[in-house]
Amino acid sequence: IAILIIGAALLAYQPTIDYLSEKYPETLGNCRCDSIREMVAWAENNKPCRYFDSEGIPTIGIGFNLQRGDARKLITNVGANFDRVLAGSECLTQVQVNNLFNNDLVWAKRGAQNCISGFSGLHNCIQNVVIDMTFNMGERSLCGWPIFAGQLSRKENVAAANNMKGTRWCGQVGRRCTRNTDLVRNC
Repeated sequence: IAILIIGAALLAYQPTIDYLSEKYPETLGNCRCDSIREMVAWAENNKPCRYFDSEGIPTIGIGFNLQRGDARKLITNVGANFDRVLAGSECLTQVQVNNLFNNDLVWAKRGAQNCISGFSGLHNCIQNVVIDMTFNMGERSLCGWPIFAGQLSRKENVAAANNMKGTRWCGQVGRRCTRNTDLVRNC
């Protein structure tokens, strides 16, 4: 019995693989994507102590912006001291990081739904892309892309992907943009 359990565990084990090189070949052929949690976590850092993102913004956990308006309240709600976290003298536990992340995913999904007409009718992977983009740039910024939003709503995926590629955002986020534009183009 022990051999069967070990064998099953070995078969179930799948090492983490890089999205761009192995999971998504040059052309996706069929559209596959991870859960939204995995997609966002892959593109963000997961650091329990304060760090600075690519724009120099103090951040903690999985992409939690410490300068956002509700940061003090949310950090306090998970049981941490905001001033010490912001100063870099207090780190979060993984449970605290996950609580902040879960809250932000709910917020990002709501924002994505507000920005994209017909959101629920989009392919699941495209929904995940829009949630990931909302998580990264915020609802206000994503809603500021009306041409892109219209293209997605009309299922003009190639045009939407091309639109994404030509943005400042794409230049800032690198591999996240590559993954997301590939998914939009191919789903």
